[in-house]
Amino acid sequence: MKPLDPYSNARAQLKNLDPGITLVILHPDFHGQHSLIAPLLDTPTENTVFLAIPKPRVPFSGLRGLLSDAVRTQLDNSFGELPAQPRAAAETLVSVISAHSPVNLILDGYDLLEQEDTNEFLAAVAAQLPAGNRLVLGGRELPMALLWHEDLQSKVALVPVNPAQMMLDYAQSANKTILEVRALGPGRVLINGRLIAHWDGVLPRTLFFYFVDRGMTTRDEIFRTFWPTLSTREATNVFHVTKRKISEILGTDLTVYWSGFYRLSPDLELHYDVVKFAEAVQNAAVAEDDEAITLYHNAIELYHGPFLSTMEQDWVVQRRSELATTYAEALAGVARIYAKRGDRLSALGCYLRASATSPEREDLARAIMELYRALGQPQAALETYERLEAELKRTLDVSPGPQTTELATAIRASL
Repeated sequence: MKPLDPYSNARAQLKNLDPGITLVILHPDFHGQHSLIAPLLDTPTENTVFLAIPKPRVPFSGLRGLLSDAVRTQLDNSFGELPAQPRAAAETLVSVISAHSPVNLILDGYDLLEQEDTNEFLAAVAAQLPAGNRLVLGGRELPMALLWHEDLQSKVALVPVNPAQMMLDYAQSANKTILEVRALGPGRVLINGRLIAHWDGVLPRTLFFYFVDRGMTTRDEIFRTFWPTLSTREATNVFHVTKRKISEILGTDLTVYWSGFYRLSPDLELHYDVVKFAEAVQNAAVAEDDEAITLYHNAIELYHGPFLSTMEQDWVVQRRSELATTYAEALAGVARIYAKRGDRLSALGCYLRASATSPEREDLARAIMELYRALGQPQAALETYERLEAELKRTLDVSPGPQTTELATAIRASL
């Protein structure tokens, strides 16, 4: 069995949208946006107008000119110019699209546009488009003003949606406070789709991630972690100032205090990649192979890098090591399934990635050596052994165990 196609589910979601959806927003956390745009450009039963925004900070007047040229060259060579006012421009554009229906109007790089007049124009276009026609937006940021626009509530869809991989359906969550936290990698936080870019210092950001990762903690645990050398009075002052700063940055309270513990506020709908990652690996370990592959791949996709890679506090370093071990186990778990099914190349690729994360693990090295031997590459198998030997000597000052050494001896003898 070959590795899962990460784009097949996204393509299916796009294909199965209701005809009444006239605004499609490609999820900015989906790295295959262009894999969704490509089929739309090659649909023989539909017309397409494609426009890639060429540079940042393009105003509405610039968009008008670019769109007019695109419509003229790709849809109707008799088309003139869009009017200067956003709503009048929307009516004109919808009129020409309706005359050539069905049409996919694709804007790639939406986030490069200046938003105010542009949002009014795009909302009016999507609201007026007849069913079967679509405005498709691709970019690196969520256009919340359009996702939650009152005129588009039944006309907008975010694609793809996959909560297991932290691609959330903001189009259906207008009445909730959604906190999206990605700690696997450098650390990224969104609240109701708004990226938190400025934290007013390292401490508020670090304490925020500590609260989220712990879920529930006591004041004493916080003080021991962050201010072990301060008096209780001094630590209390710094703590409350920092906690208040976090609330100001988020625009809502992150925690509540109850029965001796600081807990995450029940008013928040938290989506935390570390929790989803760990649960996927745990569930995969006891699932049947087909389900396990999906779970392992979800976990691997969530792992965008070492835990909070831009921070070096002791609690972060310890947590980073734990999660790196879990990541290696996810890769090894899916590798074992591929190997069992005879897909040696896929198994080898996953084992190599796992070993790069945990180079001291002899079980991973042996699995790689066995696969290289089965693939007729004994020299590569021996090089794997030599790398393991050097790593164990460097980090632990020990030699590989008898089982690994005997395997290397047998492979060397076959040469």
